[in-house]
Amino acid sequence: MRVTRQFRVFLGLSAAAVLASLGWGWIRWRGAAPERAAWASVQRDMAVESARIDSLRWEIAHMETELNADKRAIASAAERLAHIRREAVNGALPEAEYRRYQREVERHNEAVASHNIELAALQRTYAEYSASVDAYNALADSANELQRRAVQEGVQLAEPR
Repeated sequence: MRVTRQFRVFLGLSAAAVLASLGWGWIRWRGAAPERAAWASVQRDMAVESARIDSLRWEIAHMETELNADKRAIASAAERLAHIRREAVNGALPEAEYRRYQREVERHNEAVASHNIELAALQRTYAEYSASVDAYNALADSANELQRRAVQEGVQLAEPR
């Protein structure tokens, strides 16, 4: 088979065009490295915040369960105190009943103190949760902005698999 000069020129120009296209693609890919690095960083940070949010949700649910148990203990102690008060005659209790009344007051106060400590811890956890959600939302905004710019500039953010 005989190859003509025109065909050789065509093959040479085609090969040059393919190499130029590959070179240009490589240059664009290398030029987009900062955007891809920023994308990867935002994605990692979002995964960390998401895990933190999930962990705080579980912790909040656990703390609310404990807080509800403390509320029941307070209500129970209050009912026992009310029952003992109803037994008082002219505002006075017999000595044995008075000691029982004092023990119930102590139990009630302990339950209230425990409730207050757990409530403060729950409020701190809610604040952490809120801060994590805000951080995640800020990262999502950053990711959306990176993606918007990448689409406008024709940059591929994720590496091909």
